[in-house]
Amino acid sequence: MNETEYLQFCKKQVNGPLNEEDLVTMLTAWGAINYSLGYKNALTDNNIESKGDNTGSADPAI
Repeated sequence: MNETEYLQFCKKQVNGPLNEEDLVTMLTAWGAINYSLGYKNALTDNNIESKGDNTGSADPAI
């Protein structure tokens, strides 16, 4: 799924018109999803095991 497909998916989940805040929220979520996937792929590519409960958060305190 690319960014455009993700935004189309999100638009289908919302009733009514989208405002700027909705788009920012959707794109922020898309960035977090991509970051998490990239991080996990980098670990796999380098044969590194994730330590602890990695829920996809970039901040271990969260």
